Amino acid sequence: MFKTLLVDDDFLVRSYLRTLPAWESEGFQVEADVRDGEEALNFLAEHKIDMIVTDVSMPLMNGIELIRRVKEKYPDVYIIVLSCHDDFEYVKEAIQLGADEYVLKNTLEENTLNPLLAQAKRKIEERGNVNTFRHKKETMISPGNENSEFLFFNRVLSGLSSEEETEEMRKSAGIKYAFHNCAVVSMGIELDQEDDEQWFELDMERYFHEFYKRLYDSLKKVEGEESINCEVVYLGAGVFCCFLDLSDERKSSVMRQQLILVATACYRICKEEPHAFHIGASDVCMGKQSIRQAYQQSRVALKMRFYEERQILYYDSERKMSEHMPGKAQQLLKDADMILYQFGKEEFLTRCLQVCRIFEEERTKVKVVIRWLGALQGIIGVEDEKLSTIKNINQVYTTIKKMSGVGRGDDDFVIPEEVNETVRVAAEYVIKHYQESIGLREVAAVAGVNSSYLSYIFSQEMGIGFSAFLLGRRNACAKKMLASTKLRITDVAAKSGFNDYHYFAKTFKKLNGVSPAEYRKTCND
Repeated sequence: MFKTLLVDDDFLVRSYLRTLPAWESEGFQVEADVRDGEEALNFLAEHKIDMIVTDVSMPLMNGIELIRRVKEKYPDVYIIVLSCHDDFEYVKEAIQLGADEYVLKNTLEENTLNPLLAQAKRKIEERGNVNTFRHKKETMISPGNENSEFLFFNRVLSGLSSEEETEEMRKSAGIKYAFHNCAVVSMGIELDQEDDEQWFELDMERYFHEFYKRLYDSLKKVEGEESINCEVVYLGAGVFCCFLDLSDERKSSVMRQQLILVATACYRICKEEPHAFHIGASDVCMGKQSIRQAYQQSRVALKMRFYEERQILYYDSERKMSEHMPGKAQQLLKDADMILYQFGKEEFLTRCLQVCRIFEEERTKVKVVIRWLGALQGIIGVEDEKLSTIKNINQVYTTIKKMSGVGRGDDDFVIPEEVNETVRVAAEYVIKHYQESIGLREVAAVAGVNSSYLSYIFSQEMGIGFSAFLLGRRNACAKKMLASTKLRITDVAAKSGFNDYHYFAKTFKKLNGVSPAEYRKTCND
């Protein structure tokens, strides 16, 4: 059970909170409730607590001062702040001081406390694993004052320290290099599992310890043989960094040569490991922010592995990743359904591949590419739960080729090439907007004719009535989603353009001979 301390000057609030069943159901135990910050600190001095739930406005010592002192002395304690509507400035300060979550008092009840506690439980467990990891690493490795080095580099990389504070921390940690000129080589491991908790499994912890020791020993050997200065640090989540001090060098060519030497040494070490590592190297950075700038460059270089398969990826200031979705990618999202219906799978695939080549040319950020791919799948009624496992552009190509073969069913209707322009406009509008609340009247207005005329000419030109055509598109979409997604049937109905679930169920069975649930079961058998 996670031990919790309640802090509020209002006895009725404390009493009410203690009575909520959510504590026990989520694995928490209220150890005590106190009236203010001073009583809370006195209790903390004698008892181990995992979480504090505190008001911000209290006499004697308020919640802000309590949070400040708790974070100084007990940094791993999870803190939830209770506030009223007029406490916004207090809440903002509390979050800046390190509070983890806040909640309005008048909204705190059983159904709102449950998700808060579930989130708190996960975060507390993660912190416990991280602390276990750090402790084990200190006792298993001990190549130097590693924990002080870890804290120093984390503080510098966060950008929260002044120049004077940084220098003081450097000396305190026993780091002899000034890093006035700096380069960084980052090594990142990628595992197949999708769950972030993989990093805290005992086997991976042990492996990270052992790898750190091998990396440290190997680079210290290179350091001695080649007269280079470097610090090796594990930053967590499978990321190891070599911070290369180049302060004593004056020639840029020599600095670059040393960087390449260290990056190559890191590659040779990683190549012998059972897990695959990606290596990113910064440029040579100079000045007060050299450590932070070099680290960020090395991380940018690592991200380029999505497009490049080189063994070591060096930062290139001329090749930055684009944060914007290319215009052609946005346009394809608008036209995808129409392209499938009007031109078929081959044209759809061709245009998708064209967009992928643009992604490569512009080095579009990974999250933008994945967002585009997910949106495209949603539009054509295909769901792939493994998008989060895509690690490079080649896997995007593979996903698209697979997806283009599923994007059109046998009962989809192709617009004949010879139809007149009015009917083509109407049919294309239906194909693009059938998931919305549209009917003959809306489509006729778009085509620029009256409803009766469109109904007549549509049937003559297309060989199918307007209502049947619209219903066919919605039915085809529903079938695709039932077969390829795990969406609830009510959601399938809504996303297919059926606003009334009962009408959808009745119509689907009439058109397909089975209910939506039976159809899904048949597809999965």
